[in-house]
Amino acid sequence: MRKRLSILMSALLLGGCWDERQYKDYSVVSMVGHEGKVGELTSYFSVPSIKDGVTTSIIVKGEGKSTRDARMEADLKANQTIDVSKLSVLLYSDESVKSDLYEFLDVYYRNAENQLSTYIAISEGSPEPYIELGNQLQDEAGTYYKKFIESLVYTSIYPETDLQLVCSLLFDDAIDLTLPYISINKEANAPEIKGLALFNGRKYTGTYLTVNQSKVLTVLKDKAGRRANFTYTYKDTPITMVIRKIDKKWDYSEIDKSGIVTLSYKLKADVQEFSRDHIEQGENRKELEQFLSEQLNNETKKLFEVLQEAKSDPLGLGRRVRAFHPEVWEKGDWNDTFSEITIKPDIKVDIKRTGILK
Repeated sequence: MRKRLSILMSALLLGGCWDERQYKDYSVVSMVGHEGKVGELTSYFSVPSIKDGVTTSIIVKGEGKSTRDARMEADLKANQTIDVSKLSVLLYSDESVKSDLYEFLDVYYRNAENQLSTYIAISEGSPEPYIELGNQLQDEAGTYYKKFIESLVYTSIYPETDLQLVCSLLFDDAIDLTLPYISINKEANAPEIKGLALFNGRKYTGTYLTVNQSKVLTVLKDKAGRRANFTYTYKDTPITMVIRKIDKKWDYSEIDKSGIVTLSYKLKADVQEFSRDHIEQGENRKELEQFLSEQLNNETKKLFEVLQEAKSDPLGLGRRVRAFHPEVWEKGDWNDTFSEITIKPDIKVDIKRTGILK
């Protein structure tokens, strides 16, 4: 009995994890960029490098027929095996994602070793110069662009969407994906946000929203971040408001007969910057609320013109149609139907506070 117990204790002490990974044997990359198409793909890996005790990052390039094939080719050029299990950001060129995006994501999404919290963004042109800039600005491109995208979430330009949610949306035929679309400001020599890239199904439409249109969309989705600011000019005076609370009601009661969807919103807002006095007086306040409501209604109408022209439904109006209006849903492809329905926004702004607030 004592001998058996000793053997059991020894086995427990000697036991280890069958899938244990020694990261000293790997080059753990924080960011990868892809361009080209399946069959002719080029990948750029931001690989950490230590020289004279200083940690920097270099780009290792790989080419192949698929994402995994390109990584295997890059392995031959790196001093250690490339590990992508801790990726912060995936960056794809705008031309590449005009084909099926999921073909590029499958190898990351279905690998149990990879983290699903990875951010995804679209670059104007090749992702290589973006990774180079990120490495210069913060020694590690993945860290730089992770913070970059998190700032977009904070300012309500982009509703937070990671790898897991992206892939879920790609398989949902009643809602479309949007991803941050970035370019390089040549004067500042730094990345900047152009807006949100619009998808139709799994493909980039080639159309993107402006920064202000992106904020409007995020508010309509009720996914506003901690700061959702809008600035307009009222009687030659700039006015900035921040959205504090969003109440929405979507009315589909007319869609079966007339193809009309009414989107009603009541936005509670604070005025943060406005140099005119006496906002609190009744008529002034009402006049200002009416002005702000008109501005947002006009912007929303222009937003839906862009969305319907691109046949992209990032708001997910199709989900309600699929569930409760089968006659409309079964007319054909939802993106085609979406482009033809009439969408009426009804937005009212309710000023709750005035003055400079945090």
